[in-house]
Amino acid sequence: MAQVRLSALEKDFGSFRALDGVTLTVEDRELFALLGSSGSGKTTALRCIAGLEQPSAGDIFIGSQSVLKTPPNERPCGMVFQSYALFPHLSVFDNVAYGLRAHEYAQRGPVGRARVLGSFVSRRLFPPSATMRLRVNDALQLVDLAGEAERMPSQLSGGMQQRVALARAIVTEPEVLLLDEPLSNLDRKLRVSMRSMIRKLQQQLHITAVYVTHDQEEALSLADRIAIMDHGRLVQLGTPAEIYDQPATPFVADFIGAENLLPGTVTGLAGDYLVVNAATLEIRAAGRIAGVADAMGAKVRVVVRPQAIRIASSHEGLDVENTFDGTVRFGAYLGATARYEVAVADIVFIVDVPDPRPGALLRAGDRVVLGFAANSVILVSEA
Repeated sequence: MAQVRLSALEKDFGSFRALDGVTLTVEDRELFALLGSSGSGKTTALRCIAGLEQPSAGDIFIGSQSVLKTPPNERPCGMVFQSYALFPHLSVFDNVAYGLRAHEYAQRGPVGRARVLGSFVSRRLFPPSATMRLRVNDALQLVDLAGEAERMPSQLSGGMQQRVALARAIVTEPEVLLLDEPLSNLDRKLRVSMRSMIRKLQQQLHITAVYVTHDQEEALSLADRIAIMDHGRLVQLGTPAEIYDQPATPFVADFIGAENLLPGTVTGLAGDYLVVNAATLEIRAAGRIAGVADAMGAKVRVVVRPQAIRIASSHEGLDVENTFDGTVRFGAYLGATARYEVAVADIVFIVDVPDPRPGALLRAGDRVVLGFAANSVILVSEA
């Protein structure tokens, strides 16, 4: 069983605490994302699991065994680095075979070790075994690089190099796959296709994977569960839907794309809805505030996702609990959506309108009415 467990993990670099008591469990065969901004501690946590950093305190378990005293080369992990970390002087085949040869070197006697070293110099004089060739070719086939074994890294695109790094990580059949921002150097279209490949590969191999990223879209689309990290601490853990729809703190709400995040105070009830005063607006919200027993007087952040807001020419066109007159300040055509900035009193709302017609975009100065349902409003406690 390839469960990964971090127990009260701490890591200090001098006076800087990179990890501050992180405790979490990655379940067997789960794709688990560590999500956070630069300096949040996510990569440090990954490197501790791999054995590339030694924690200052706490413990790390893979399965039921602590791996704190296990060197990196003996841990059942494969790692994909952000920078690919391919050997430029080795072919695709030899890059992928590197881990297999390293294992073979550790297990052989002096003569066998000499042959392994010789294979790095000349595959013609020291040919790989049939088993090694089969495993390398199978790994390359899994990442759609079956015909590229003899090419050099410099002859490959960024996406192909990343796939070589992925093949090198899985060829040794690790129990845990560690991925450190593997797609950050790729263009958007390639990132989307590589996300799909990584997810399919993880499910096909039934492998436990820990995926580090600062990209919220990447984490939401890939992961079974997500851990949000900030300044070395775990601030929320949950499924993508839980993280997106029920942010535990204003930080999480802001980090997970809440373009409309307003400070407010709960002032009363209107039927089944809470009434929140947010600046000069009175907003009705359905549901309760997480962690708050008595909502009256509670200081909150009001979250309204851009795609939850509708634009109409009059109040009659909107059958929702919250409607406000506004003025368009800016509009941009983005293909699948149009994004507008609409001023309502002294508040500017970001609004995404799906499937816009390029010739019918609203212009700056247009008077409109904004509307959103009470059940689309998320309230996050400031406490």
